Amino acid sequence: MASHLKQQEQYSMAVPTKILVATDLTARADRPFARAKLLADIWNAARTLLFVSSPKTEVDIAKVEAQLLRNYGADAEGCNLAINYGKPPQVIAETAEQLDSELIVVGAARHNNISDFFLGTAVDHLVHHARSPVLIVKERPRANYDRILVATDFSEFSAHALRTALDFFPAAKIELVHAYHVAYEAWLKSDGIADEMRSDAEKELQDFMTGLNLPESDASRVTPHLVEGNLHQSVHNMLDSGDFDLLVLGTHGRGGFVMATIGSRASEMMGWSPVDVLMVRKPA
Repeated sequence: MASHLKQQEQYSMAVPTKILVATDLTARADRPFARAKLLADIWNAARTLLFVSSPKTEVDIAKVEAQLLRNYGADAEGCNLAINYGKPPQVIAETAEQLDSELIVVGAARHNNISDFFLGTAVDHLVHHARSPVLIVKERPRANYDRILVATDFSEFSAHALRTALDFFPAAKIELVHAYHVAYEAWLKSDGIADEMRSDAEKELQDFMTGLNLPESDASRVTPHLVEGNLHQSVHNMLDSGDFDLLVLGTHGRGGFVMATIGSRASEMMGWSPVDVLMVRKPA
């Protein structure tokens, strides 16, 4: 196991070739570690394990390597090891940029350590500052991400999130969900308003899909889905059905979608999601 940061060669591939995995060195971090191992095997990607320590504590590299091997066994062999000091969200984002990592993988266990750093305001820092998508692993990996839910508000940010899901998981079936709202006052004024607003949403969804200009192989894997009501609640209901393996969210968008994916709603959405969550920030 290498004990230093190692730059990898750039590859012109759609799937990530370099994965950064944040770990707190405990056995309970096995879920993000195992998911990263599964993805790395599929993508033939290199993995770097990142341990973030307090600036006041000097880390014994040999002990860290021994602990990783003890907790993760032979699967830890071949991984690069990075040890940095500071606040985890900031260090993770900076390390990912330094290594040109194309995916950051973190855990979702509720403990007072790196495993729960994404809860609350810390996720804002990581998502806003990390150039790479952030995968929050909640479930023990037992299969590939074959069924994916992508939320859209028809913005370029959600379009980028969809394209990322298509690129990362070329065999997955993807359901694209958009929620449109019919005001209560509209129901009172006219029975036809609701139908008209749905028709407008259908037209906008069609225009959005056309504008993506996806190759047929990708377009055939996407099933657009319109729901009336609140996007946040609609996503919750769909995930609760147990039909999906992964939720993909863009980190910016129009109107309320911003607050539905980051900021005050981030920990809420990722907290109740029963599946892993991939947060995708559109590059500048």
